[in-house]
Amino acid sequence: MKLLLLLSIGLAFTVSCKKNSNTTEKPILTLSKSTLKRGEPLIVSTNEVKSDLVIKWSANPPSPNTWISGTGSKSVFLFSTSGSYSVTASYFTDSSSSAPYDSSSSPVVVTDSLFNDSVAQCNAILQVPISVGDQIFLLPVSYSDTGLVLLAHTQDVYGNQYPALSYNTGSDSTVGFEFDFGAITEYPCGNGTDASTPATTILTIKGLSNGSYNLRIVLNSIIYNGTLLVTDSNCSFSWNYAAGVTISPLVINRQ
Repeated sequence: MKLLLLLSIGLAFTVSCKKNSNTTEKPILTLSKSTLKRGEPLIVSTNEVKSDLVIKWSANPPSPNTWISGTGSKSVFLFSTSGSYSVTASYFTDSSSSAPYDSSSSPVVVTDSLFNDSVAQCNAILQVPISVGDQIFLLPVSYSDTGLVLLAHTQDVYGNQYPALSYNTGSDSTVGFEFDFGAITEYPCGNGTDASTPATTILTIKGLSNGSYNLRIVLNSIIYNGTLLVTDSNCSFSWNYAAGVTISPLVINRQ
């Protein structure tokens, strides 16, 4: 009887060890940084690798002005609003799965500063055209005594050196404000990232007085026209485009 009891205990211990050896660790995320500026590309990757794996990326709290690149083991986030966020990768066994089998998250803090990295340490500059069919998102982020500030970024990704969205200002006196986007500035010397990111820039309209102004945006020789209304309390846009060049939100209050 004692021998039988010892054999039973040994078998149970063997089964228990076998179960533990088959357990898998929870997938983890790797972030390019955990504290960043508004409009600064955040590169997030996961170590989860399986056949037919589908990864969906999200940020919480959600915002219509938080840009997230597509699926894959690596994603790029752009936050236009400061605050504390959580970025999440949800894992699905295939594209038809309705619920993820696992997920992994990591906290991120977005400061109130605006990202405008000129990569001053790079002495090499390369200009490439904006891709045909690319889109530009304009996000008003500040309206104060110093003027109106907008964050602009492309939908497509370029290079791997935080590319800059280049533009010229118009000189047509009949147009209140004009921005002509036609190229991307890349920095081939790199800055330690290993993922392509959207091209970004900051637009500043200074010396605003109350009134209505024409607004013209040119992207790859396509002209988009609207108006900007300035009052003591806010700036509002009349902009009837859902693609190409979009503006959101259309109203920003004075700060």
